[in-house]
Amino acid sequence: MIVCFEGPSAIGKTQLSKQLNKTSVIIPEVNVLFKGEEKKDTFWYYKKQIERYQLSLESDEMSILDGDIFQPLWYNWIYCYPAEFYSKEETHAFFLKAIRENRICFPDLYILFETTVNKLKERKKNDLTRSRRNFEKHLKMIQPQRKYFAFLKEKTDINVEFVEYDDLESTKRRVLEIISTNQKREINCENNFKQITNWLDKTIVN
Repeated sequence: MIVCFEGPSAIGKTQLSKQLNKTSVIIPEVNVLFKGEEKKDTFWYYKKQIERYQLSLESDEMSILDGDIFQPLWYNWIYCYPAEFYSKEETHAFFLKAIRENRICFPDLYILFETTVNKLKERKKNDLTRSRRNFEKHLKMIQPQRKYFAFLKEKTDINVEFVEYDDLESTKRRVLEIISTNQKREINCENNFKQITNWLDKTIVN
């Protein structure tokens, strides 16, 4: 089973992942897993997301993706496809091709963590291990990110659960409960991808 943790910066995704590493294979986000690697290749960041997905398939144990492999879809949409990013058309075409070549598909389960902005700021203040230079910028993506994952949950076959991130132990128990009661679904990855991109095409971030 492939599970993906998502949610705001500083909410505790990585901390929770580390708590589960005895029974799961943890696959860090791109900028951690491939830290120090040269980024000269075209679509480097996108290709590394595919590599993360491929790594998640290699283990007989549960794999946990610390961050979404399809993050460019919603992240670029939230920030209105800035000039320094690849365009919407390039992004959608890249992932559609990878899906058709069976190199990537959606996780079996997304868990989107939620909490208050005040709690996020407190957690950032108490976490001295990371600078989180884009923390304030990323606060602005909380609501549109939730809107995106709500669409996945309500309108596609993709399995999504929303979890209130309280303290680490209670959140861990809740996550393990959700995982244990969720069955792996067979989905048509291309059809779901097209549903998502059609929605992104006509939906305005607000």
